[in-house]
Amino acid sequence: MNWEYMNHGYFGGFMWLWFLLIVLIIIALFFPWWKQGASANNSKDEVDEKPLQILQKRFARGEISEEEYQSMRKTLEDD
Repeated sequence: MNWEYMNHGYFGGFMWLWFLLIVLIIIALFFPWWKQGASANNSKDEVDEKPLQILQKRFARGEISEEEYQSMRKTLEDD
């Protein structure tokens, strides 16, 4: 019997390398869609929030001072 194909045939014995390359290409092609879907979900949540909730979160994170918070809250509540 000729067992040579087991060691050196079919892609020169590096079949695993070709398989790995194909898997990486498939992942690279589908990764942008996964990332786009995740960012679309985050932006949708932000759109659903009310302005006062966004203001409260910004104040809690320290993005705005207490004076700015009070001023903006008053403006939002007057509308």
